[in-house]
Amino acid sequence: MKFLALSLGIAVAANATAADLMAVSTAPVADLPRGVSFSATAFAADDFIAAKDIDDAWTQPADPRAGRNLAVAFGRAGLDYTGDGWSVGVFTRADGFGRTNHDSIVVYAASDDPLRLLDTNRGYGLDYEFTGFSAHGVRFALALPLASETLSGSVALNLLKADQLRVERVVGHVEVEDGTANIHGVRTLLYDGLDYESPADPNPGRSDFRPATRRDGDGGYGYALDFALRWQASPELRVDLAVNDLLGKLSWKNVPLLTQRVDVDGINETQWLTRPGGMASFNNTSGYQDVDLDLDPRMRLAATWTRDAVVLGASLSARSGVVLPEFSAGWRFAEEGIIALSYETRFDSIGIGVRYGPFQLALRADDADFSAAKALGATIGLNYHF
Repeated sequence: MKFLALSLGIAVAANATAADLMAVSTAPVADLPRGVSFSATAFAADDFIAAKDIDDAWTQPADPRAGRNLAVAFGRAGLDYTGDGWSVGVFTRADGFGRTNHDSIVVYAASDDPLRLLDTNRGYGLDYEFTGFSAHGVRFALALPLASETLSGSVALNLLKADQLRVERVVGHVEVEDGTANIHGVRTLLYDGLDYESPADPNPGRSDFRPATRRDGDGGYGYALDFALRWQASPELRVDLAVNDLLGKLSWKNVPLLTQRVDVDGINETQWLTRPGGMASFNNTSGYQDVDLDLDPRMRLAATWTRDAVVLGASLSARSGVVLPEFSAGWRFAEEGIIALSYETRFDSIGIGVRYGPFQLALRADDADFSAAKALGATIGLNYHF
């Protein structure tokens, strides 16, 4: 077995704690040695609750930012074979991206004890959106024929099979005055995991999915392009640009669609636990919808400076207007070993990555107590080179 060349090993390890941020494939295929590699990377972060609770019951008080609050999650695992100027691989991936505001988090956090919202006269504007999906597929990459000794690049085609989909939107307003609340809002949920309930079943719930007829859903197919460019500006300075999911699309057939509308005027503490007083209207609409999802491109721009055993890096990862800046420093501790530290400024997460021979491991968090961390990331890798 031959390990990575030292120059490549330093460059990769310097970014070992950065590549997990948005799971962006960065290195041009011409700069990778021949061999087989496995990698798995994941990053989840939000502005208001521990990352472990984001899709579960909240075990800690919410702490939202003023204004816009984000929740992001990216994960990818893949196996690749790299030849001379080309590669082929299989992978699975999952992406999640959500936006909301301070008021929506306050109202949601009070869902177990909504009466506490009646204690203060104020209005709450509800605004929440989320898109999440998973897919698997194959990836074919080719080196670009660039007539330059300092410039290299590659383009890759991803052929995708769609798996799960969840698209959710909530808009509305809650107005509290003198212990009485007026609630008006609409929630739309496109989700292939909705459980079907027959319209003939008695006692419908307010969240039941009850279309007139039942249809079988199907995750369709899709595609996306990846692009990578590397400029060796000097023996010490390298600049990398990578864009993933260019012109990307995924499709689904017969995705369950649930629309919920609520209009309640004049509900107070004594009425809350039984039935709303005043004017009240709850309306559900169930159906199915075909979905063609445009994938938002993910971009990473990075600069790496190396001298002897020291390597310094700075990068920007971006998607949908969200930018994650990061700074890193790495040190060689053995002939084939590198350790790197990094700091990502958007969610204040710190990462540490180690690469020794064919093995790579990186972790990141914004809190030493992982159960309280709002940002968590991990990367593992194994490479066998010919």
